[in-house]
Amino acid sequence: MTSPPRKLPPVSIDFGTEEWEQEVERLDPRSTARLQAQGARKAIEGGTAKLDWKRCRAEGADGTELPGCQKLYVPLGKEGASEAPYGFVFQLTQNPDGTLAWALIAFGERHPDNPATRTVYERAHHRLHGHFPH
Repeated sequence: MTSPPRKLPPVSIDFGTEEWEQEVERLDPRSTARLQAQGARKAIEGGTAKLDWKRCRAEGADGTELPGCQKLYVPLGKEGASEAPYGFVFQLTQNPDGTLAWALIAFGERHPDNPATRTVYERAHHRLHGHFPH
């Protein structure tokens, strides 16, 4: 059963140059993951994407701690690990002018087949806490 898209406060979405480089440009330019991320970003920034925001678990079973974070599945508009194997994780931030923005903190595979691959949630935990979950 699919839940209706959640409505969040109207805030900008900031992909951040450093975060984009570390999270997306680390991937091979021809990789499916990078191409999916670039396409999703283009649709988001172009205002053509229907965004189905989902709340991250504050405390995940894998030891991740992502309180207040939101995620978008990639490709956009898809559900489940098979249809949307990748994800963006965002944290709400306040700009110097007082406006709010959802700032990208991680991109990657949601549930990788390779146990050596960090999930997008582990990557987000690392960015927030300076270490991977224990």
